[in-house]
Amino acid sequence: MEIIRCIEDLPELTGSVATIGSFDGIHRGHQALIRKCIQEAQERKLPSVVITFHPHPQQLLRGRDERPIRLLTGIDERAYLIQKYAPVDILLVLDFNRGFSSMSADEFAARVLEGVLKVNHLVVGYDHRFGHRREGDATWLQERGKTRGYGVSVIGPINNEDHPVSSTLIRDHIQSDRLDLANAMLGHAYTLFGTVVKGDQRGKSLSFPTANVDPHVENKLLPNRGVYLSRVSTSTFSSFGMCNVGVRPTFKDGEEITIEVHLFNVPAGKEDMYGQDVTLEFLQKLRDEKKFSNVDDLIEQLENDKKTCIAIIENYRSV
Repeated sequence: MEIIRCIEDLPELTGSVATIGSFDGIHRGHQALIRKCIQEAQERKLPSVVITFHPHPQQLLRGRDERPIRLLTGIDERAYLIQKYAPVDILLVLDFNRGFSSMSADEFAARVLEGVLKVNHLVVGYDHRFGHRREGDATWLQERGKTRGYGVSVIGPINNEDHPVSSTLIRDHIQSDRLDLANAMLGHAYTLFGTVVKGDQRGKSLSFPTANVDPHVENKLLPNRGVYLSRVSTSTFSSFGMCNVGVRPTFKDGEEITIEVHLFNVPAGKEDMYGQDVTLEFLQKLRDEKKFSNVDDLIEQLENDKKTCIAIIENYRSV
């Protein structure tokens, strides 16, 4: 998959099959769209193209009195998940700035879809809207395609337990402590990119050394405070572990959220992870974070948490 971050860097195309969207989370609905795009492209022997935006449009368009959007995926996480679950030929990342946001649907279709990409076929979601004041939608594209000589496939909602899968609902599930429902809608474990940084090394003194992970995305939506079965992958190895998201209340009272992972199987010679970029997957929540009256009680709980993780790991080896 080729990632292109500037439209001028696109190779000269004689045709393409494309899909458009913010694709925050690369959930099951997004995957259905992208796989349909790949299928249509393969049938036509044309390159498949995913068009997405950075920053997320809502980061720019939300009013000052609205809370900033918390992202399920930064652009690098998005690219990683597309490559893993529905790899296309080209991922085109368009810079969503004030100028771009004022572009009409007609101008975007003429300049980008028809002019640069020379679309032979387009795949969009049933609720997709684009252009200034969101004036373009699936029906608008279908009518335009009839006069411009390209087809438009509209993918309807993908349901999970009778609820349409959406990035908004996944955010709600994560924030309401339903990681299981969020992961079911995502079709994969909730994923975070980060860098291992130095902590206070207290875990090592408890015989539970941890890797402190600093997220790459500043406005990333973090799971609620608690302990999670997790999986960490680096460029050289992957290991299950247990992750604590929280403020470590047994040792201090604070508000700064930290992400610490105790890994179960670190290969010999790979223990020093400082400065390494990692992929962290949140597989299942074990319990809420809590304050212990003494260190011995904390260690006993950590040992029990590890036993719980090991007992359920087999459920996730093929995930």
